[in-house]
Amino acid sequence: MNIGKIKNILAKNNKVTFKLYSLDYEINIVDNYIQIFSLAYPKLVKIYNTLEELLNNFQVYNESLLEVEDNIMVYE
Repeated sequence: MNIGKIKNILAKNNKVTFKLYSLDYEINIVDNYIQIFSLAYPKLVKIYNTLEELLNNFQVYNESLLEVEDNIMVYE
C-alpha cells in the first residue's frame, strides 16, 4: 500500500518524502532518472534508471524498500 502511495505522489509531483526507521528520505525524478537520499545526508544521493530498480535495489539495513513497505510512512 505504501509503495502505491509513493508511486502516485511521485507521478503527480516528481517528488515524494517518506519516513523509514526514524530517517526522512526523498525520491525525485531528475533528467529521466530517479534519485533517493536521506534528508539528513543530502550529499549521499543514489541514482537509478527506474522506480522499480530503486524499490528493488535501494537497501536500508540490508532490506529493499519492497521488503520494508509496512514500515514506510509517506508524507502527503
